[in-house]
Amino acid sequence: MLQASAIKEFASELGLDVVRITSAEPVFEAEYRIKEQVGSKLIPMDSNWQIRDLHSFCSPKNILPTAKSIIVVAECYLTSEPEDLTTPGNPHGRIARYTWSNYYHDIRTKLKQIAKFLKKEERNHQFKCLSNGPLAEKPLAQRAGLGWYGKHGIILTKNYGSWVVLGELITDIEIEPDEELELDCRNCRLCISACPTKAIIKPYIIDRAKCLQHIMSEYGTIPLTYREKMNNFLYGCTICQEICPQNKNVLPKDRKPDYGYVGSSVPLIPILKMSEEKYRAYFKHNQIGAWWVRRECIQRNAAVALGNIGNPIAIPILIETLNSHPDAIVREHTAWALGKIGGAKSRIALEKCLMRESNNKVKEEIKNSLTFK
Repeated sequence: MLQASAIKEFASELGLDVVRITSAEPVFEAEYRIKEQVGSKLIPMDSNWQIRDLHSFCSPKNILPTAKSIIVVAECYLTSEPEDLTTPGNPHGRIARYTWSNYYHDIRTKLKQIAKFLKKEERNHQFKCLSNGPLAEKPLAQRAGLGWYGKHGIILTKNYGSWVVLGELITDIEIEPDEELELDCRNCRLCISACPTKAIIKPYIIDRAKCLQHIMSEYGTIPLTYREKMNNFLYGCTICQEICPQNKNVLPKDRKPDYGYVGSSVPLIPILKMSEEKYRAYFKHNQIGAWWVRRECIQRNAAVALGNIGNPIAIPILIETLNSHPDAIVREHTAWALGKIGGAKSRIALEKCLMRESNNKVKEEIKNSLTFK
């Protein structure tokens, strides 16, 4: 049997912060939990997250039939960069920390190096590298003793809290597994109390339809009650992580992988002007530019963020967007943003647009926006 200590030492040299090992047995308890949540409509069936085959999702051997072991790793993505790069006259939209760069690509690259290392020692063996892939990685991380579930449903690690991305190297080599950690969040409920939309309905159970992370990545109308809670975020939400005591004393690693790097925030006004081609080029290799995230979804978020910021400098681009954007969802939220900012220019633009707008939902939004004080 290959010594786990040699694998962990090499992985640590590559810059992986936590390395644990578990068997390739299925995590059927996770399958049961997910099915329960789907049945309770806590996981929207029209979500991009939807898992069509839960049994395969929870079974590593579906990915590698001969699998015996899984090397589960974590990489800390906490940096000391400013969280908002807004400057006078240039309002920015904040991005969830894990999306500042493509840490998933970085961790997969390191997993491939581990696979090469193992092939030198153990020839004729097979490997599959994953990160944010079609596998129930959080239950595997828990079973491997990499961390434990926080009440916000995110894996917490001893030294890096939840500021980590996870990755897995599945192999047909038999490696001695680690034990689970006997740790939990005890009586702490700070993440539950801090969630702005009350999406954490009870410990470990998330109503994704209420979760801002989910809402900001799904195309459609954002409920009025949630728009102001988005603040100036363009993509994602980390409030439940920011409040977590386990995260308070984590020292930044200051890793900034070049691949897919966009930084902590981006200018909002240019987002509304971007063509599809420019949008994909700007967010190339980043999760925000992935095929499943629609440009119109991010432009909708940009309009809401500008409305929440309330800087009148955004009024001209919002008027232009309301008058000419081909997507009704974007126009709908742009009308809301103009009403939120207010002022004579916004009111005149909304009144003029109301007379020529053909989409009923947008017209209704304009009418509502004209009632803002």
